[in-house]
Amino acid sequence: MKKYQTLFVILYASANCVFTATDAQNPPEIALPAYTSSQAQQGKILYQQTCIACHGTNLDNGSFAPPISGDLFYGLWGGRSVAELLQYIRESMPPDSPEKLSDAASLEIISYMFQEQGMPAGPQALSLGLSTQLLPIPASGLVVRETVEIPPPPIAVANPLDKITTVTDDMLSDPPDTDWLMWRRTYDSQGHSPLNQITSNNVKDLKMVWSWTMPAGRNITTPLVHDGVMFMYGAGSNVYAFDAQTGDVLWRYQLALQPRPFGPRAISIYKDTIILTTDLGHVVALAVQTGEVVWDSLILTSAESDGGSAFPIYFSAGTLVADGKVLVSTSTAERFEKNFIAALDANTGEEIWRFYTVESPGGERDTWNRASAEQRQGAGMYVPASYDPEQKRVFFGTGNSYNAPVLRESLYGASSNDGLHTNSTLALDIDTGELVWSFQHFPNDQWNYDWAYERIITSVPGAGSSQKMVVASGKQAIFETLNIDNGDYQFSIDPGLQNVIKAIDPITGDKEIAEETFPTVEEMRLACPDTNGARTWRPAALNPDVNILYIPYREACMNIGPHLPGYDVYSGYGRKTVPRPDSDGNFGGLLALDLKTREPLWAHRKRAIPSTGVLATAGNLLFYGSTDRVFTAHDITYGNELWRARLNGIPSGAPISFSIAGKQYIAATTGDRNEVYRLDPNEEHKNPKNISATIWVFALP
Repeated sequence: MKKYQTLFVILYASANCVFTATDAQNPPEIALPAYTSSQAQQGKILYQQTCIACHGTNLDNGSFAPPISGDLFYGLWGGRSVAELLQYIRESMPPDSPEKLSDAASLEIISYMFQEQGMPAGPQALSLGLSTQLLPIPASGLVVRETVEIPPPPIAVANPLDKITTVTDDMLSDPPDTDWLMWRRTYDSQGHSPLNQITSNNVKDLKMVWSWTMPAGRNITTPLVHDGVMFMYGAGSNVYAFDAQTGDVLWRYQLALQPRPFGPRAISIYKDTIILTTDLGHVVALAVQTGEVVWDSLILTSAESDGGSAFPIYFSAGTLVADGKVLVSTSTAERFEKNFIAALDANTGEEIWRFYTVESPGGERDTWNRASAEQRQGAGMYVPASYDPEQKRVFFGTGNSYNAPVLRESLYGASSNDGLHTNSTLALDIDTGELVWSFQHFPNDQWNYDWAYERIITSVPGAGSSQKMVVASGKQAIFETLNIDNGDYQFSIDPGLQNVIKAIDPITGDKEIAEETFPTVEEMRLACPDTNGARTWRPAALNPDVNILYIPYREACMNIGPHLPGYDVYSGYGRKTVPRPDSDGNFGGLLALDLKTREPLWAHRKRAIPSTGVLATAGNLLFYGSTDRVFTAHDITYGNELWRARLNGIPSGAPISFSIAGKQYIAATTGDRNEVYRLDPNEEHKNPKNISATIWVFALP
């Protein structure tokens, strides 16, 4: 304490300290603060638990926090009361969880600070009653802190929310080229942008413009952009509004829940609201300009199944707004009442109708082997619907049975063991929710081969005329076209990534199964693809001018049988992912399919597996990401790679394109997981253990 004077200073309410030479030369005597050795010892333990990471071992060598000992600290805090320091610690420390420390704990840490400064301990404990004591001032005096006004920015930045326009039904049906207003940009789910400023000739010059780190957790949501504002979901049911040109945050809705394994794939914009599903089974509408809650609707169970109580529903698809209705769908595995499609009034959140995707027990016909309600699990939906405004019909794809053993063998008295409406395309009336038609692509699925992915709407030339079709596919990467009016089967394209379906009837679309791939309890069998699929929920894109599909795909198979380590809860068998028997070490890539000729055009294969959907642009480019953290651009004609960027995590969701003030941008996100796509060789990519959720925005210089 030799180097410290006991000075009394004038303290202003603002905590700015000023003193004169006379004050420094003639300071009044003040006593040192009192504390005990036991308080300091306990304070040392607490410091090492909560403070050492920021302030360092010796209280003055922190990596990014200021010292809390020495002349600099006491030059700023000297002459101020222990009570003031106590209040600051209690309200602000530690930064990640303020108010974590109790008053007693804070006083113990302060006692440790006094001990490390060389102030002697005594018999009297530091307490709230003694917190009016003053901290000492170093011999060098106080640091003079003058109040300085920060000048305004030299250029006032306009807030794009001030001029954002209302998103109408007509705008959703025919969106501006500059915007990205829904999951796949348009109701037909084509994933195609008409922007062409970035081309195969100049894409090599693409540079990062801005990025933003989202909350930690898996993030597979596609951003939306309208009038220069980007809206993005973050893990834990958070939503951000960004200036899409600069990356400035305009507002944030923070529910801050513990993130669930899968967030929604889509959020929606309608009129003056952003609409999303949350991790707790709610559908919430936020004001576009402020992020404030406009309405909040909880989806309830039926009184018959859960006594009228609410339950947290798993929304992996997210939302789609069509005809003034918010369409949500579930992928909950517990029982038949928990997989449904619902329509809510987009203005109020009130539920209008609900359609259950699994047949209930006791009907006239039974395709579930007379299984009980609890056994009827499946037909969940994983991506948003497609919509045809002309017919006012909405199209969903459904997944497999979550309890395949109940469908394995047809039982006496059951109509069939197909398991409606698993692995199907459903066409529903948007006004009533009534089923207009359905087509089951793969009944009695024993391999976990969902057909729950995007339904692309396009006109496919045939027999001298163009006919409007719904294009559907599942994990086997077989693409099938259905007549949009009545669901009649048209044709299939099988790129050859599967071995379970031996033949497809060209008239009905019925499948003949290769018996040697059917799982049994007697032996291990090889089935392609594995349960992760030759393709997954990551959406394909369509070039509508030439009707060519661009598909992200995997090359993988599985050994399936009774004694394998990876138990598949849906099929009831053990399984292990393995490369294809003729694998050359490339496990996925991009595949182009011509819907006119029904033939593959080209494939760009690589070792890393695709981790995003595909974006197609009028600049003759394709964009997608893969599990090696690489985001690439490809020529649309031959699939050649033209540009790449290595990101901070596995790319996720689906990339988008938008334009502001005549400048085209490409946006991609990271935030997916290794294990969803894993083939053992791909562990070589050495990706981060944590999920790095980030938005990346690129443009030409």
